[in-house]
Amino acid sequence: MDMELITVAVFPNAFNAHLVQGRLHADGVGSYIKDEHTLQVNPLYSNALGGIKLQVKQTDVPVAIALIRQSGYRTVFDTPQTTAKQQHILLRFIKFVAAAVILLGWLYLIDFKDKM
Repeated sequence: MDMELITVAVFPNAFNAHLVQGRLHADGVGSYIKDEHTLQVNPLYSNALGGIKLQVKQTDVPVAIALIRQSGYRTVFDTPQTTAKQQHILLRFIKFVAAAVILLGWLYLIDFKDKM
């Protein structure tokens, strides 16, 4: 029998993944945690691997999604809420350049003042 596993949630650490897995197991939904040990050995691989994944059988996906949402966690099927206050990346870059110019000008002024 071919058992296909579907990723239903992604976590930054193993603790949260095990909490949700315990909730799923308590309600009779079998689940598996993928990439847990790899990221515990080297946490810098987290972005490359996409975090610690909680996977369930394809037939258990609707029940697992409902239980994960009920527990207060997001699933991979939820769309992230964007905030209206999120700054545009160009504005952030301009602020960075302005701060760098001010800092470099100040350092130049201090160095030039000492040589006079």
